[in-house]
Amino acid sequence: MKRSSTFWASLRSFWQACSRSVRVLLVCAPVILAAVIYSLARSGQSAPQAIQKRLYGEEIGRNGLRYKHGAHIYNPETGKILVDSISWLHISCGDTIAILAKNHRRAYINLNTAELLTPLEYDKAWEFACDRGVMSRHDSLFIFRRDGSMVNVPGLMARNQYEYLFYENRLALKIDYDHIGLLDTAGNWVLEPVYQKIETDYGHRLYNTRLGAECIVYGYDLKPVLRGAYKSIDVDWSDGLIATEHNGIQRLFDYEGKLLYKVIYKRIETLEYTHKDKNGDDITEETECYVYVDYNDKRGLMDKHYQVLTPPLFHDIEAQTKHVFFASFGEYSNRFGTLIDDHGKALR
Repeated sequence: MKRSSTFWASLRSFWQACSRSVRVLLVCAPVILAAVIYSLARSGQSAPQAIQKRLYGEEIGRNGLRYKHGAHIYNPETGKILVDSISWLHISCGDTIAILAKNHRRAYINLNTAELLTPLEYDKAWEFACDRGVMSRHDSLFIFRRDGSMVNVPGLMARNQYEYLFYENRLALKIDYDHIGLLDTAGNWVLEPVYQKIETDYGHRLYNTRLGAECIVYGYDLKPVLRGAYKSIDVDWSDGLIATEHNGIQRLFDYEGKLLYKVIYKRIETLEYTHKDKNGDDITEETECYVYVDYNDKRGLMDKHYQVLTPPLFHDIEAQTKHVFFASFGEYSNRFGTLIDDHGKALR
């Protein structure tokens, strides 16, 4: 009997506990449901933001746009792809204008906005220099300002040139294989395209040119520094201008065109030959001539009194006997030559 009462007392306690739990659940259910809904709403808002702010590729420009190599440019704040199907992007150090390649065509693009500054219709392009960019289509060259507007319409004729970069607001431009001129940033010729050569010496701010039979060195102000009917003029990196006459004589001028030395050599070498003595042993002796080497590493013959006997035409001069020398042209398998005597005269 006592066990029965204990059982029923335990059962009543269980039901009372369950009743309290149900009442608590009914009271708290709206709060719990509201919390779940709020949590779901929060998660539904934050998930897209996490995707949008996921960064990949490199940052370009100044507005946080990013470039995935060989793919696209996108805005990480919105997740929007701004330019797609990119083959490559050439970005100059510190510049916000780049070269875009897509579908085998080129254009200039603003890296801050991903806006194409020019039509995507050019074959080749070069980076901006002196606030000018250059692109080509077929054999025509087009010059652009930084806003994408074109300087020259129609295009300039261009031939056989690897690079088109402005320097000091000038561009050396070949119009064919034999003629080159100098353009300014407005597309005007400051040196007409009638020259056979225009080489820019950046260190000394000079243009080394050839016009017909005349060599002319200009300063960047386009005033002649040195000119004459020379075979060539070389701009040495440290010591001046070396002018070579057609007879092989080389003269040294300073960078302002003042003559320093009427005749210069790179070095002078003794000329030795080998013969056998009465015992059959080899003996080496000096000849009566020297070999002089010019600025361009060509060799000529001079006598013991340093009088020039031949122009510096040869790759090498070797003594066969005391009075006969083999003067060679060319190098290695292309080597050939002639025999000359100790007066510089050709021997048959």
